[in-house]
Parts: sequence; C-alpha cells; structure tokens
Amino acid sequence: MKKGRKGLKRLKHLLWIVPLLLVAAAIVLSVTAANAREADTTYHATLNRSIQVSSKDFQDRGEMPVQFSCRGAGTSPHIAWTGGPENVQSYVLLATDWDAPSPILPLFAVPHWVVYNIPKGFMEIPQDSTPEKLARFDILVGAGIGGTREYIPPCPPLGQHEYEFRIYALDVPTIAPATNDKAGVLSAIEGHVLGYGELIGLFSAG
Repeated sequence: MKKGRKGLKRLKHLLWIVPLLLVAAAIVLSVTAANAREADTTYHATLNRSIQVSSKDFQDRGEMPVQFSCRGAGTSPHIAWTGGPENVQSYVLLATDWDAPSPILPLFAVPHWVVYNIPKGFMEIPQDSTPEKLARFDILVGAGIGGTREYIPPCPPLGQHEYEFRIYALDVPTIAPATNDKAGVLSAIEGHVLGYGELIGLFSAG
C-alpha cells in the first residue's frame, strides 16, 4: 500500500510538469513565429513593391467568400496583377496565413498556395485553378501545409485570420527549387525578384 501511495504521489508531481512543458513549447513557437515574421518584413522592405494585386472575388482586407474556404467548395480564388516590370520573365504566387492557430497567439505560418513558373504573359490565375489546369501552361504548384500540392482553403480554428496573396516578378523564366515548398521557392527566387505586390483576404472561424 505504501509503495502504491508513493507511486501516486510521483504521478501527481509528473502531471504538473506536463502543462509547464506545454507552456514552454508555446513560448518557443511564439518567439520563433515572431522572429520569422520580422525577418519576412525586413526582407520585403528591400524589394520593389511595384505590383498591384487584386481579385474579382474579394477586396483587399475584405472577407473572403465561404466558397474559397473549408466550409465551402474550397476552390481557389481569382488572383490578378498589374504593374509587372518590362523585363519580367516569370511570376510566383505565394499565399500564407501568419495567424495560426489564433491571431492572439500566432505560433506558426501556414503556406496555403505555392505556384511558380508562371509565364510572363500571364497576368491572372483564374478562379478554381487546379494543379491539373495550371500544368497545361507548364505552371507548377508546390507543396503547402502537410505536403499537399494544391490550393489549401482557409480553415481557421480561432479568430479572424489574414491570408496574404503575394505575387513576385522574376528576371528568370523558370526556377528549380531544391524543395517544392514555400521555403524552397523563396530560396530559389532570392536575387531574382524585380518587384512584388500583395493582396490580403480575411476569413473568420465558424
């Protein structure tokens, strides 16, 4: 009986450690996310923001319709742009949610759409552009969260999230990233960006 009681006491002490570990992990993730966001802001401050990005489906900093989310059909929205430099050779589209899991406590960025090798003659990505449709024009779709190579619709668990759609104009016709995710694409376009622009879509937890 004494051994059993000692075992229970030890277990109770160990249970106190679990929430402390969770809090510590959240703090580490929060600091890492903040540093990543700051580095992203610093990097883009060095670029020429000359491209105007728009959509037929939502206004800048406007609410995205449900059909483009996990609560609807989950189709990709229309994205268009103007103001590309004369010597542009191709474009890249990256869509990111910096607010996961909550805008109050963002712990990590979620890549929702990675599209690259968009020919210089293209000035828009039509609504419901699947990887198969884009492949007809040799446009490639990279991996988003979970390695999924397609548009990943917004599905925020908490609060109102900002979805950042960025267009980059490049001085090369194609890129061959070491990895086909956002990090790989960003690494591949470094030193080749002539200009960029962004459109922010909002979507709230249901």
